[in-house]
Amino acid sequence: MCKCFTSIFRLSFISKESCISKKKINEKILFNEINYKNYVMINMSTNFKCLVCDRTIGSNELALHKQQEPNGYKYAILWPEYNPLDNYCYDIDVPIYHSAVISKALDVRKVYILDEGKNISGSMKDYLVTKTIKLAEKKKKLIFNLASSGNHALSLARQTQMHGYYSLIFVPESSYKIKHLATYENTLIVALKDATYEDVYRLSNQINVSEIFNANVSNELLITGFQPVARRICALSPLPSHILAGVGNGTYLSGLTWSFQHTLTNIPRIVPVGMKGAFPFESAIKKNINIYKYKNYGVDKTYINEAVGSIALESYNMPQLCYALKISNGFPLGNLQNNDLRNAYLLLMNDKHLMKNGVIPEPTGIMGLAAAIKHKEKFSPDDILLISFTGNAYTSLESIKRLVPELMNDLSKLLSGKSNNVSFVNNQKIKNMVHIHKTISQKDLYMIIQNWMNTLL
Repeated sequence: MCKCFTSIFRLSFISKESCISKKKINEKILFNEINYKNYVMINMSTNFKCLVCDRTIGSNELALHKQQEPNGYKYAILWPEYNPLDNYCYDIDVPIYHSAVISKALDVRKVYILDEGKNISGSMKDYLVTKTIKLAEKKKKLIFNLASSGNHALSLARQTQMHGYYSLIFVPESSYKIKHLATYENTLIVALKDATYEDVYRLSNQINVSEIFNANVSNELLITGFQPVARRICALSPLPSHILAGVGNGTYLSGLTWSFQHTLTNIPRIVPVGMKGAFPFESAIKKNINIYKYKNYGVDKTYINEAVGSIALESYNMPQLCYALKISNGFPLGNLQNNDLRNAYLLLMNDKHLMKNGVIPEPTGIMGLAAAIKHKEKFSPDDILLISFTGNAYTSLESIKRLVPELMNDLSKLLSGKSNNVSFVNNQKIKNMVHIHKTISQKDLYMIIQNWMNTLL
């Protein structure tokens, strides 16, 4: 493979990263130029690798191939093989901290904490949504359809409102983030009774209206949207040896791996983290397959329910995440329960610098730290861990209060004066929500959507 690239492109690429790192100079994060692999300027193809049949698929064949494969639209079966040459990079104000307290507790060389809670909507889902909106704008679509149990929905609702667009969001009726979603008047919330996330996703994907952009699919295009944060990580010196994050559907870690594949000679080992009995990805890895589904949860949900964004019977992104582990030599860490999340918060509270800076994640967001504590033996004293706090605490206050009531005083102080970020509507007063059963007919569902769309005209 050619290792040549133009000096103009190289200097342009470095200058963007230098700007980012200079903004964080107080965190002692320096741009490490030698980390970067040379870019291949002549490879401008947009091919994809099918992770099921191992064929190379051209961009003009995507829809047909996904239609022909039995799991083509149900799972993310395609991996982009092109280099990230579309200059898709924008500055992000997401801090990375060094934690001597956590490094010492884990007995590793260094621990970085990536605080994704500082994103616009409070989670790493903003990267996905930013990319989604760009794709939709190319097709001149202003209405978005999404199935989500939390942060993805919040990000879409917030960003579409910022752009003057609209969101149709399907959620389980039990989602504790409905009251936050309801603050966005551009959004119609479709709450499913007695439904799992899988039920919600299935119903949402039945929507086929020409004016609506389906934000659930095309993951082979969306994972390229994580380039800004991947490049932020690439600027670290020394580079992390492992990256840990709680897994919802796995798109975040897959997207990071895709970017690293084209920018780093040595890719950090990807470590997806999950809850006990609700982490089908871990089972898939053990069985050496890339698609696996549970029939039921493996434990009583009361032991794992606080990490609601990570509990799953199946995972849409499973094929991509399996591939990410393969090329990064990564491994999954599961078996977490609510008490493990509590232990992670208690350790976090000992780091006064992080607490002072408001680095407090939601329960799903702290799973990476919880796994590092529980599976401490998996890491050596020379390892450098980057633990991603994938979402902010402010949308999960009730859950945190149940897990660590002693943390609430600190949270209250941090959130005082920030009411714009934590606004919510009482469930009884929500006007932009309809309650339906998961067995609703397609005709009745389309009538609900059409009536809503008529109000937008």
